[in-house]
Amino acid sequence: MTYMRSAFLLLMLGFSLVSAQESPPLRGRAAERLEQWKKIRLMEKLQMSEEVSIRFFARYNKHMDELRTIGRERADLIDDLAGLAKKKGNEADIEGALGDLGILEEKVATTRSAFLGELKSILTIHQIAAYVVFERDFNQNIREIMQEVAKERMERRPLR
Repeated sequence: MTYMRSAFLLLMLGFSLVSAQESPPLRGRAAERLEQWKKIRLMEKLQMSEEVSIRFFARYNKHMDELRTIGRERADLIDDLAGLAKKKGNEADIEGALGDLGILEEKVATTRSAFLGELKSILTIHQIAAYVVFERDFNQNIREIMQEVAKERMERRPLR
């Protein structure tokens, strides 16, 4: 395991212990620290100058805010859908909610595509490709680490 991955794993374990009572596990300060670490890794990976970094992160932050807004709308819609399913709501309401959910999923794809298009004025095509790969790998690593942490918690949990 590389030094960076080891350091990251320790960082994530620390975050998970601090936020063990929260659900989902990364919110507030832990999420902010993870986001800062991600930005530092992105700057290193994309080898951006200070000027390019400023322009990139202005757009990146706006993009992430848009995705968070859509995510909140999606979560609210799924909560509504759960309520409809629980009380056996009418099919028209459920179909409407599912249609709205599909629209939000398309909005995510459109937002991501537009962001990648905007990056062409800031980054080289190679940097954009590196960014896309970085995002995939970073998110996969987070999922794996969170699964490891959850597994360790379950193994330490006393049987009742």
